[in-house]
Amino acid sequence: MEKATSRLRVLALLVVVMFLALSTRLWFLQVLATQGFNKEAKVQSVRTEYTDPMRGEILDATSTPNHRVVLVGNQESREVRITPSELGTQGEAVVLRVSRITGVPVKEIARTLQDPKYLPTQAIPVAEFVSKKVKFDIAEHPQQYPGVSVESTFVRSYPDGTLAAHVLGYTGLIDATQYDEWKKQGYGPNDVVGKAGVELSYEQYLRGDQGSSKLLVNSDGEVLQTLSTIQPTSGDDVQLTLNAHVQKLAQQALLAGMQHARIYHDQNGNLLRANAGAVVVMDAHTGGIVAMVSTPTYNPLWYERGLTKQQSAYLSNTKVGAINNRATQLAYTPGSTFKPITGLAAVKEGYASLSGSYPCVGTYKQPGDTSGAKFVNWTTANLGYMSIAHALEVSCDTVFDAFGSRFYGAWAANPLGANADPLQGDLHQWGFEQPTGVDLPFETSGLVPDPAWASSAKDAYGKPLFPYGWVPGGDILTMIGSGYVQVTPLQLARAYAAIANGGHLCTPHVVDQIIAPDGSVAKRIRGDCDQTVPYDAAELSYMRGALQSVVTGGTAQCAFAGFPLSQVMVAGKTGTAERYNKQDTSWFASMVGPNPDKPDYVIVTMVEQGGFGGQTAAPITRQVIDGLYPHIGDASSPSCVTPDR
Repeated sequence: MEKATSRLRVLALLVVVMFLALSTRLWFLQVLATQGFNKEAKVQSVRTEYTDPMRGEILDATSTPNHRVVLVGNQESREVRITPSELGTQGEAVVLRVSRITGVPVKEIARTLQDPKYLPTQAIPVAEFVSKKVKFDIAEHPQQYPGVSVESTFVRSYPDGTLAAHVLGYTGLIDATQYDEWKKQGYGPNDVVGKAGVELSYEQYLRGDQGSSKLLVNSDGEVLQTLSTIQPTSGDDVQLTLNAHVQKLAQQALLAGMQHARIYHDQNGNLLRANAGAVVVMDAHTGGIVAMVSTPTYNPLWYERGLTKQQSAYLSNTKVGAINNRATQLAYTPGSTFKPITGLAAVKEGYASLSGSYPCVGTYKQPGDTSGAKFVNWTTANLGYMSIAHALEVSCDTVFDAFGSRFYGAWAANPLGANADPLQGDLHQWGFEQPTGVDLPFETSGLVPDPAWASSAKDAYGKPLFPYGWVPGGDILTMIGSGYVQVTPLQLARAYAAIANGGHLCTPHVVDQIIAPDGSVAKRIRGDCDQTVPYDAAELSYMRGALQSVVTGGTAQCAFAGFPLSQVMVAGKTGTAERYNKQDTSWFASMVGPNPDKPDYVIVTMVEQGGFGGQTAAPITRQVIDGLYPHIGDASSPSCVTPDR
């Protein structure tokens, strides 16, 4: 009996202890934790929604507040977006439903979602410009469309299609590989950013500031109240130095000139391919880019609407290279367009003089060289002695070969001394083998070959290009813009502008000013022209006169037949550059303007596999100049086959 009573007492005690514990916990939940739970409940019931700002427009140089020439604008769109991580097990079924309702093929949606450039947590656009019906159908059946949303947004519009595509660039969703960097600047995984051209270079101005709304919602996601709203701020407009009219005429001239070139044959009897090219028109005194054409090209709108399989294949084809801006991103052997610069270098180093006379022989041999190597002119005839100016006029290689030999001799005599590579040092002073600083991304530096480079240079098979070290041919070929020297059309334009403007090496730029949403000028972009080349006014004036003779009586004479040179001066140099396993690259670098001592523009034209410089590039430039000065006469397309190197 006593044992039973003892057990009942223990049981009662346990009941009391448990009751006290539960009461204490209940008191804690109702009193002490109330504030914390209230706070948590409040946080969970508040949703923040972000509103993308209107991206700034990109305008041409002639735009005014009352007359805007829009190169890149905005248009409203409803986008269907899919977040892969939210599809769950219904992925295939959801993609099929989205395909049916939008008309976008299943394969195209799947390919977009599987693109490794996107994060699984990103809301990836798969269809644009969908109807309101699509939006309502998806919103009314969320269980059938998990991870799918329809967002009203603004996408870029390109009124002129492919015009200046490489300068303008395009936009797109942040890449997975870029997100870690972009998020440091306040971007989210679903933000759209500039990917190339001005869109990328001036992203910080074009983007604007996001808006946001804090919404009180219930457990079903229904909005109960708007707690606060911050309106988005539109991005700044960017006004270019680019003139849409000049850009169009340069593009038309390049395409027409390339097509015309294909009726000619190369030295082997094959029709010229003339498959790619570039034209740069630059203000000779400010560095402002008036036109920059590169072809093959693409339509930036493709990226806005999502690349098709065919478009993606076209853009990724390295043989076509449509995505590359050939004016800034690819470097080429410049041929004889290099001679005005190397000729001045020879004068500077004392290997030549403006008053001197030099032999133009059919073949040049390096003194003391027993290897049998020889350097040939474009003609086997001995043209006799001539000045540097006349050597430029007739494009005599062997005059410059001899200068290159002297540069090599200076290195060979003191390979480890100060200024051991005087030719290369002089070329660096013109900005070669370094970016120009243009406000466009992905610019290449080119190459000025020198002994240090030669010590490790290899061919495509991994074999040394210079197994015996630096040889005379390195400097001799560089002297005539041949061999391994590589420059971009923009680098060459910058150097010719320095000849034109009295020695100022300007930083090229495509943007003129940043315009705030209220119409005020937020920032002006000016090319820095403080850097100079080490040549006096007389030397540069001499070179301008020599380049005029190329047009009036030299290798570019045919291209400018009938042009009123008494009204508008044209000075330039043709170039024909050999390219391994391809037809010759056609060049013409020039300066133009009514005042011979102060040309307005520098124009550089380059055509891959276009043959002689006087045959293809010079006539294209003539077309551009005819458009720049329409009051001086009708444009013409002279047929010229003028051999030069």
